[in-house]
Amino acid sequence: MSASGQVPTGTVPPHVTRLVLRAGQAAGLDRNRLAGVAGLASLQDNAVRLPSASLVRIWEEWSAELRDLGGGSLPWRLWRPGSLGVWDYLFTSAGTLAEAFEHGNSHAATITDPAESFTPVRDGASLTVSFHCQFADHPVFPIIAEFAVGMILTAAVSGAGRPLTPVRVTLPGPAPNRHGDLAEAYGTRSVEFCADVPSVTFSAADADRPLPRADPVLAAILRDHARTTLAASRAVLSWLDRFRGEVGLSLTRGAPDLARVAHELGMSPRTVQRRLHEEGTSWRAELERARQRRVEQLLKTTLTLESIAARVGYADPRSLRRAIHRWYGHGPANLRRDRPDPTPREGLSTAPHS
Repeated sequence: MSASGQVPTGTVPPHVTRLVLRAGQAAGLDRNRLAGVAGLASLQDNAVRLPSASLVRIWEEWSAELRDLGGGSLPWRLWRPGSLGVWDYLFTSAGTLAEAFEHGNSHAATITDPAESFTPVRDGASLTVSFHCQFADHPVFPIIAEFAVGMILTAAVSGAGRPLTPVRVTLPGPAPNRHGDLAEAYGTRSVEFCADVPSVTFSAADADRPLPRADPVLAAILRDHARTTLAASRAVLSWLDRFRGEVGLSLTRGAPDLARVAHELGMSPRTVQRRLHEEGTSWRAELERARQRRVEQLLKTTLTLESIAARVGYADPRSLRRAIHRWYGHGPANLRRDRPDPTPREGLSTAPHS
């Protein structure tokens, strides 16, 4: 958990990653291609949260082969009740599918990144559940979307205890040359492509029909367990996360130095620069990012600009003012007036710098 008590964005529990890995290995794909993907050594520990980027890396590495073998629905052939932990049982204990998806979305962080959701919406008589993914612009998102639709349908069928025929399935991206595998996996030929988001629409009869194993007392216990599971989880940080932590720590000691940060990571400065380049960033950009976070924190104190400039490695207050204008489009007085809360804000986004 983060210091603020919230599940950190950019992390996922291991359940889905295990399913995708098992599907790839069952198809004969070489796991050695995943060497260096962060967090896989902790994959069997249900208490950890892996970097979301690690799961995307696996999809990147195996997407072409999985596409030929049946697409993103392939891992669901290996699903068994409990494969997704407590999330699976939110569906078997709920009163109706509509209720189940409300609870499933409320506790979506037990199976995915907290920035993502499985949003249920009533549209007239039907119920549409849409997956909203933070990687929607990524080239492998279409196959991730196929997987997410499979997740929605598998959860629904598990809860209903019987086959379901969805009214409609929507998927982003163009239709593949052959999509019979998808139609078979989803139980319908009503599959629409080039959609904004992946979704499954259920009829009102399916959405509102009482589920056979409904147990409101057990459902409440499971929701409590889902909250406890999240509270007890811990993130396995990626290399870039660890690097950023060292830079941030260095800023509390004075101006960060590449050689010192590299030493703390057990690397040479040249290796650190190469790794940063592989991550699509640089020492200069990361230092700017860390300074922005630190400046925003220090501006919530009573420190003078001269003192803040010295603490984050700027030559003088004028240089600090120029940086603040570059980041926010206005001066430090606006930040101090607009952000009186003394608690540092989590997840500061920064503008890219060359």
